[in-house]
Amino acid sequence: MGIPMGIRFFPPDRQFWCYHLGASAFCAAVTLLTIVLWSPLVPQDSAAVAIWLLPYTLAVLGFRWLYRRRGWKALPMGRLVALAVAYASLAAVLVAACVAGLTLPFTWDTLSAWYAARGAPLALGDYLARTISSTALQAQVFLCAWIFLYISFTGSRDARARELDTARLQSALREAQLRSLSNQLNPHFLFNSLNNIRFMIHEDAGRADDMLVGLSEILRYALAGDERRKVRLGEELAILERYLAIAGAQLEERLRVAIDIPAPLHDCLVPPLLLQMLVENAVKHGIEPLRAGGMLALDGAQDAGMLRLAVVNDKPADKPAAPSAARGADGGLGIGMPHVAQRLALLYGGRAAHDVRDEGGRFRVDLALPLEYAS
Repeated sequence: MGIPMGIRFFPPDRQFWCYHLGASAFCAAVTLLTIVLWSPLVPQDSAAVAIWLLPYTLAVLGFRWLYRRRGWKALPMGRLVALAVAYASLAAVLVAACVAGLTLPFTWDTLSAWYAARGAPLALGDYLARTISSTALQAQVFLCAWIFLYISFTGSRDARARELDTARLQSALREAQLRSLSNQLNPHFLFNSLNNIRFMIHEDAGRADDMLVGLSEILRYALAGDERRKVRLGEELAILERYLAIAGAQLEERLRVAIDIPAPLHDCLVPPLLLQMLVENAVKHGIEPLRAGGMLALDGAQDAGMLRLAVVNDKPADKPAAPSAARGADGGLGIGMPHVAQRLALLYGGRAAHDVRDEGGRFRVDLALPLEYAS
C-alpha cells in the first residue's frame, strides 16, 4: 500500500479547527465548572486546564497524522479500535505528564504549603503519580471520544466522496455511450439521404439542390445533437420534415405521411434523432419495398405524465419485420431497435418504455417517455 504524500501535521482546513476548538472549549468549560464547584485549589487547577489544551491538541493531531499517513482507515474495524485505544492510553499519559511538568514549577510551593497546613506533608513523587494517573484517565476519555468521532466523520465523508466519484464515473460512461450511439446515426441517414439525392440529380437539378440544403440542415442538427442529451420535439419534427422531403423526392406519391402531434407537445423533450431513425427505418424497410407505396403515421399524446409517441408504417405482409428490427435491417448500416432500447435505458433508466409490433401488413413502434418540458 502506497504512503500518501503531502499530509500536513497541522491541517489547513478551517472547518477542522472550528470543530476541534469548539469541542475543546466545551470540555474545558465543563472541567473548569467542576473545579470552581469542588476544587480547593481553583487557580492552580484552572491553570492546568488552560495548559492542557496544547498537549491535548498535539495528541489528537498526532493520531490524525498517523491515521492518514499509515493508511489506518483501510484496517479492519477491530484492529483499528485496538490501535485507537492503545494510542489514546499512551498519549493520555504523555499529556498528563506534560501538564504536570509545565505547571508544577509554578504551583509546587503553594500546593505543598496548602497540604502542610492541613497536616498532610506532600511528597513530590507521590503527588506526580496521583496527578498524572488522574489526569491521564480524564485525558484518555477525551482522546478516545475525539478519535472515534474523527474516524466516524472521515469514514462517512470518504464514503460520500466515493459515491460522488462513482456517480461521476457512471455519468461519464453514459455520456460516452450516448455519444457513441449518436455518432452511429450520422452515417446511417447520411448514406440513405445521399442515395436519394443521387437519383434526383439527373432528373431535376433544382430539386436536388433543395434536397442538399435540407441534408445540410439535417447534418447540422445531428452534429449539434452530439452535444445535447435531449431536444425539443418541435426541433425533431422540423428535421423529420426535411428528411421526408428528401425521401419523398424519390418515392413521390408512393410515400404518404400523416403526422398528428398536438402543438402543446412540441415543447416536450425527446432524445435527438430518435424519431428520425424510426421514421427512416419505416421508409426504407416498410414503404420503399411496396410497389404501390404506403402510409407512414406519426402520432403523439400526453397520458399520465408520459409522452406517448407512435410510428406506424405499412410494409410487405410477407416480410417479417422483427428480425430486421433486431439486427439492423439494411445489411449492417441500420442500427435497429437495440439502439432504441440502449438510448432509452441510458437516458431514463426504467422510466421509459418501448414496444415493437409486427402486425403483418403494418409495423408499429410505441414509445413512452417521461414528460419533460424545455425550460
